[in-house]
Amino acid sequence: MFILFKITENGDMRILITGASGLIGSHLAKKLSADGNLVVVLYRDMVPSIWLEEALEKCVKVRGDIRELNLLKRIINEYGVEHVYHLAGETIVSRAYRDPINTFETNLIGAVNSLESCRQLNVERVLIQSTDKVYGDRMYAHEEDSLVPLEPYNTSKICQDYLARSYMEAYGLKISVPRCCNVYGYDKASRIVPNTIKSALRGESPVLFAGEEKTARQYIHVDDACNALIFLMSKGWDGPINVGTDDVLTQAQVIKGICKHFKIRERLVERQRPLKQILQQSIDWSKIKKLGWRPKLRFDDGVGVTIKAFKRYREDWDK
Repeated sequence: MFILFKITENGDMRILITGASGLIGSHLAKKLSADGNLVVVLYRDMVPSIWLEEALEKCVKVRGDIRELNLLKRIINEYGVEHVYHLAGETIVSRAYRDPINTFETNLIGAVNSLESCRQLNVERVLIQSTDKVYGDRMYAHEEDSLVPLEPYNTSKICQDYLARSYMEAYGLKISVPRCCNVYGYDKASRIVPNTIKSALRGESPVLFAGEEKTARQYIHVDDACNALIFLMSKGWDGPINVGTDDVLTQAQVIKGICKHFKIRERLVERQRPLKQILQQSIDWSKIKKLGWRPKLRFDDGVGVTIKAFKRYREDWDK
């Protein structure tokens, strides 16, 4: 089942975003619709929130499942979609680990349906959102490096990557495949940055898990990530490309960096069920830098912006 909500005014571009209730999808939808484009957003699950109501206010809202090929074709055909940003899928690593069947069904069938509907209806450009996780446990990985399947989430993204390349080679589809580092921002999902900020806002000492203090990741604020995706589509970039920053930080640095905004200290806790996870990971982003894109926010500034958002939308998450 799905519902279409039509609008009357058309923007400069006709855009479809799948996964519009997620972190990147909601911020991207807000930005593209504010710029005067006609933005159709597809979502399956959406918990009512002030943030999503605001972010998707100017969009055409479609409720449905990316595993429904005919639904995607109907949306593209009815609204004359020119660009598709495919962001939908299971994005939380720990959740994917617990439920691999749903992860592979959603991430693979969803990607195939997006690509096939674009092929059949001659969509101008497609973006398939990938991740730095495809490189496995590696620092400063390049686009040409081999992809390493480790767990359900990263393996499903590797499959998406190959699907995109297949549609480029077989059908000449124009596809950007940005491999983003860890994206943070206002987000209700269970991730290190939102979890730490929410604990601090409640006056609780944020948790730093013992033995994981030196686990390193690369971080990018969601506003910069969205700008990078739009930049790649406007440049007509085809194929995989890394989207990163200079902010490569350990978990201890991330949590301590957030804590200093609140003058609060973290607490060291033993994880009851240790996670099998990548220990050191980052990407080389020199290629997109040479194209002319750079992030605007360093980590400390991005954390400040994120804290303000969590304060503004506190009613959404502090229940």
